[in-house]
Amino acid sequence: MKDVSNGQRAIWMVLITSLATPFFASLICIALALVRPATDFMMPEPVAGPLGEFAVDVFAWAALPSTVGAIALSPFVLQHGTYSWLHAAVAGVLAFMAAAIIFPLPIEGALPFLAFLSGLISIGIRAMLIRGGILLPAPKG
Repeated sequence: MKDVSNGQRAIWMVLITSLATPFFASLICIALALVRPATDFMMPEPVAGPLGEFAVDVFAWAALPSTVGAIALSPFVLQHGTYSWLHAAVAGVLAFMAAAIIFPLPIEGALPFLAFLSGLISIGIRAMLIRGGILLPAPKG
């Protein structure tokens, strides 16, 4: 993909990250809800409704921080065609915590763990974008 501009890379990165990150976040939260006996410290109350409704709620909540994190990373993509794993992790954690402050979650004891998971998901999305040829593996130099 040598004829792809960094602007195109940034647009696709924001679009894919805005949709894929909430999807993976909802999958992880469903997995945590299914193994509830081992995760009582993270989810003090059982999931009230059907798991599908819980997954949609997590997807909807995670849409804002994933989009904010992707937009925060777009200057790096516009300039270099990629960003580092550390940029991804920091953007994921900061966007999650900002969203948790704006839209509080009832499981305050789990916020550090969920922020860590958000950073891991962001690193995974970066790897997926590199593997898909959207981001460059290393900055243009």
